[in-house]
Amino acid sequence: MSYYASFQGRVYLGNRDANGHPIDVRSPGNVADLSLSLKTDVIEHYESQSGQRAVDLRLVKQKSATIALTIEEFTKENLALALYGNYLDTTGGSVTAETVGGTSPVVGDRYFLAHPKVSALTIVDSAATPVTLTAGTHYTADEDFGAVQFLDITGLTPPFKASYTFGAVSEIGLFTQPLPERYLRFEGLNTAAGNAKVLIELYRVAFDPLKKLDIISNDLNKFELEGSLLADASKPYDALLGQFGRIVQIG
Repeated sequence: MSYYASFQGRVYLGNRDANGHPIDVRSPGNVADLSLSLKTDVIEHYESQSGQRAVDLRLVKQKSATIALTIEEFTKENLALALYGNYLDTTGGSVTAETVGGTSPVVGDRYFLAHPKVSALTIVDSAATPVTLTAGTHYTADEDFGAVQFLDITGLTPPFKASYTFGAVSEIGLFTQPLPERYLRFEGLNTAAGNAKVLIELYRVAFDPLKKLDIISNDLNKFELEGSLLADASKPYDALLGQFGRIVQIG
């Protein structure tokens, strides 16, 4: 029986507990591409008796494997993994008398508040009796991005002070975490074999940081992750299926 293959399915990533068991497993969403590459580093010995200098021995020095996947969903969890970062869900709050524009603000320049997702914004000057600036006359504000641009500040006394409330957002940092390891599981269908089910498990994948993030693009944005397979010491060394992973043809 021929067994051709063309896979589709869902990828899951998880952490590992102290015993090597997967925990906190989640799907990163749609994974457009997933590939596994195996490699050996060998020494070749050439005989010197026949006049052919033929290879008569290949000695495997080391074995390695890499994984690559293309993720299309820009969730905070996916970005944190790709950026070696943490994510923080803020709850929102309020700010009083935040200086905006410095001591010598320039009309037309764009100034940034400490927080995005701003509402109830008021700006006053530093006169003895503070003057409240009028939106649309003295300044414009992009409240989603927390940005202010002054239009006309004639007769006003800088520095200007902003008070506002800000909403909940998610923030993702860069390079705040060590090399991340994940358990990877693929639950798929072989569409070339009547949608036969296939399971792939990779016990330890050490991911590299994101090589490139296309921020402005004419295509649907996505990012590629690569990683190396590590031996899982929680699996018996002499097990039939080894310490790296397995492919299960379920049928």
